Amino acid sequence: MNWLQRTVAKVAKIPLPKAHYKAGRPNRAFGTTANSTGPNQATIPYLPLLRARVRDQVRNSASADGAIETLVSETIGTGIIPLPSATGNLKDALTSMWEKWGAKADFDGVLDIYGMQALVDRAWKESGEVFARFIVVPYDGGDVVPLRIQLLEADMVPLANGTAPGSRNEIRNGIEFHGGRRVAYWVHKTHPGEYLLFSKTGGAFDGVYNEQTMIRVPDDEMLHVYRPTRPGQLRGVPRLSGVLPTIAELSDFDEATLERQKLASAITAFIRRPVPIDAGTDPVTGKEIDPDLVTESEINPGSAYTLLPGEEIEFPDMPELGKDYAEFVKHHERQVASGAGIPYELLTGDYSGTNDRTVRVALGVFRRKLQQDQWHIIVPQFCQPVWNKVVQVGILNSLASISAAKVLVTWTPQVWPYINPLQDVQTQAAEITAGLSSRTAKITERGDDPERVDADRAEDKRREDALGISVQAVDPPNV
Repeated sequence: MNWLQRTVAKVAKIPLPKAHYKAGRPNRAFGTTANSTGPNQATIPYLPLLRARVRDQVRNSASADGAIETLVSETIGTGIIPLPSATGNLKDALTSMWEKWGAKADFDGVLDIYGMQALVDRAWKESGEVFARFIVVPYDGGDVVPLRIQLLEADMVPLANGTAPGSRNEIRNGIEFHGGRRVAYWVHKTHPGEYLLFSKTGGAFDGVYNEQTMIRVPDDEMLHVYRPTRPGQLRGVPRLSGVLPTIAELSDFDEATLERQKLASAITAFIRRPVPIDAGTDPVTGKEIDPDLVTESEINPGSAYTLLPGEEIEFPDMPELGKDYAEFVKHHERQVASGAGIPYELLTGDYSGTNDRTVRVALGVFRRKLQQDQWHIIVPQFCQPVWNKVVQVGILNSLASISAAKVLVTWTPQVWPYINPLQDVQTQAAEITAGLSSRTAKITERGDDPERVDADRAEDKRREDALGISVQAVDPPNV
């Protein structure tokens, strides 16, 4: 209740509620600074600075870079591969068309389709979002679908609101709406962060949308990959936003500690002499003291030195790291790992105090989170729309039959390595034997094509029989 409601309740003698959530009332833990802002108002004003700070930490912090690298490598691996549900010649034709196109998919000519998947995942997690534009190129009569994908960094779509020229549609955070639905995206012709090198117009966006300095890309030609964390959220937030202060402060602490140790190691000892009896005269040598002279002596390991009469040598107290240093750093690294959604051991490489059971539990939770990334974001927002567009353009250019449009596709990520290979294989074999799963399901989970595996096995058997090779099957030990 606010102050007005409490005052009215007091005057009207209405009893105040006894039960309440403590977090819902002002207190020392929370204060009164939390605001009920909308999903876009809470992010858009600070998004450019937030992106810049995350990217800076990824460039300069081992923890931030390691977190992003781990997330991408574990989510994408060598690629999320499509398996068409068709059979026979149609399946072979679709697989061949995809593989030939995949090698030429990048509009910039740098990556293949699986390298682009990794870049999409990295850009999404580092910058909060990424855009992919479909570009149909002239057909050269060959066997490669004339479609390319241009990946666009989040900065390429401005965050300002405005009105679309001509149609007068509303533009919210760079996205054009008509009737409440997305119809187009407005894109800078050059990256706004590289205007000093490439832009002829100064690079500054004045908030006015026009087709002279920007490109209007229809919604069906653009993919927007991001994770909305609140209903109605239009733009994505970097993955490390919540732990960015901890990463920055931990980096500063490590750097300050290192500099302190370097400074301490530069000071070896002090030589103390008696106070001069006569001003300007050295009491040891009797010579005049040069006020600008500070004598230095080099101390070498394993040497003995004789001091002059009256001289004393004093060693300063060197600062130590302290017994709590390692635990302090580990505590904050655990916070970073938790905020990034990565097991502490994977982020730091510190497996002390763990065993195969604890690692299995940690990896199980971690991989469940990665499956959310794969099946809620990467596959529906990027992989499947790309497949649909490739098939569509292939049909229009007579590179695929019309029946290809009805073929469903199963996406298979690269299998994660076994934690305990023998036990894991035995468990899968037991599931198949007990009827809890099938060979097809297990082979697909590994990222392989069941039909291709069976064909390879049949070919191996045929070749072995032709050459008279006998392969003795070995029964695995009991689970």
